[in-house]
Amino acid sequence: MQATPHYDSLERLDTLIDHRSVFNADGVQLCMYDTYQFSEHIPFKADEMMFCAMIQGRKVMHHESLSQGRDFTPGQSFVIAPSEKVAIDFPDATLSTPTRCLTIEIDTQKLHQVAQQMRIQHTSESIEQAPTLQLTHSASTQSVYQRLISAFTENEQDRALLIELASTELLVRLLREQDHQALLKCAQQDPHASVWHAVVAHIDANLAQLIDVESLCSLACMSRSKFFNAFRSRFGLSPQAYILARRLNKARQLLSQGKNVTAVCFETGFNSVSHFSRRFKSHFGASPRAFRQQELN
Repeated sequence: MQATPHYDSLERLDTLIDHRSVFNADGVQLCMYDTYQFSEHIPFKADEMMFCAMIQGRKVMHHESLSQGRDFTPGQSFVIAPSEKVAIDFPDATLSTPTRCLTIEIDTQKLHQVAQQMRIQHTSESIEQAPTLQLTHSASTQSVYQRLISAFTENEQDRALLIELASTELLVRLLREQDHQALLKCAQQDPHASVWHAVVAHIDANLAQLIDVESLCSLACMSRSKFFNAFRSRFGLSPQAYILARRLNKARQLLSQGKNVTAVCFETGFNSVSHFSRRFKSHFGASPRAFRQQELN
């Protein structure tokens, strides 16, 4: 990757399958791909870790670790590990409704630098070995994508800096999510492995109930003030914000399975459908009813 940011027109491929624009910056390469016609099993490989976000349309990803293709739509993203190979289908791409994807290729040194600052170095190493890691975006993450797209497409004087800031924020979110998923997986297998495993296991087991923060303090054997400070340091959120996020993610999972909105509301610990709907829309950018309809179509 080149240290001097520039827009490289030589790396623009104008075909119906691969219409690509590239922007290089220090440690980061940002690409926008547009696909205008139906195609199947298009090979793809990244030299460095690549963060791929769907902007418009649908892709189907194929990898040797998957028994069948996996759909990716706006609001979802995936990570391709260095030197990993995948194949991609574009089942819905047309001239009038192209499939659009944003990719951010980040070199290994930058990945580890950010992870070290976040004190989760082991997570950056696991991401390099997780070619099919799938993420679900919050509305906040979606706003970062929009900033990246704006910075990429507008020829502003500070474009390189804006891309650097937004791509670093996305990397922070990716690392934090992967670290959290690893913790959840371990907590399911052994909830007594550590204080935090016990805490997150208790939260996930009681999402439908009122979760008393004092009980979490007791599990962690900490005073209330120490627990709040330690929790925020570990998860980047207050305990209440974390519990809300877990409830909303659980609700999203249940809605994607076809459960009705009212049932999901009470199953995830909300006592008002209207309150649940407002929280869900604020977090994911769509109402529970609209999200469910989209998933079932």
